Amino acid sequence: MALTNPSAEDALQLFKVIEENFPTQTLGEERWYILAVSSAKSPTDHLRHLLTAHDQISAITAGGHPGFAKDLYLYLISKPEFGTPDQRQALMRRLREALVKLVPVVGVPKPLEAVFSMGEVERDEDKDYSFSREHWQSGEANKQRGRDWLAQIYRHNDARTADMMAAQKDFRWLSIEITYGLYLSDHTILDGIDTELVVLSGIMMQNLARETGWHLRGTRRSGVSFEDVEVIQQCIEKVAAFCGLQLTRVPRVKDTEHEVDEMA
Repeated sequence: MALTNPSAEDALQLFKVIEENFPTQTLGEERWYILAVSSAKSPTDHLRHLLTAHDQISAITAGGHPGFAKDLYLYLISKPEFGTPDQRQALMRRLREALVKLVPVVGVPKPLEAVFSMGEVERDEDKDYSFSREHWQSGEANKQRGRDWLAQIYRHNDARTADMMAAQKDFRWLSIEITYGLYLSDHTILDGIDTELVVLSGIMMQNLARETGWHLRGTRRSGVSFEDVEVIQQCIEKVAAFCGLQLTRVPRVKDTEHEVDEMA
């Protein structure tokens, strides 16, 4: 059941249920909101079935509701662990980096709108003026970073992907130099698991079968257990329902599990 016009209160209940159900014992307490931009003990019935777990700033932004980013931000800064300006600035760096990493997956406008929505409620003393890619340069070092992270996520499967792009060299260049070199291989703020959660959420919310399969497999290869990836996938599906989307084409983690450790 999708909400045709979800309110800020609906979104807040979504965030709380996700937070309650996220597998923090294995993945930590600071990952659920990366999926969530998306605890009440008694969430409303129409939301209870929508949710279970973890990376929503990515999923809800990709799902067409970037304006709810500010509601997630306000919910987070109400917590004692974000009680000082320094803590809130660190939080914003993580949220912003998730949205930056979402750009090569869904484009600029939705992540930008999420950033603007959070800016509407951010206090002056909490603003973080750091610039994560101020000193980024293209070149061999960037290309190698891109290749290294591709190798971690794709392993031997990358040879097949490269073959598919043999007659589309612009896209191979984009993949290595920009998508991976500039965006996804930078783990100074969000680590590899966080990064794959952003990518998986953004791709899956677009109902893309092939690429979802690649990143279900890639999330497993980044160190997340089979059981936790299944919970994450269920969470993304439920955020999609909240956003009025149907994910009818995507595989499940069990469909790609045989590829996780296979050799070329």
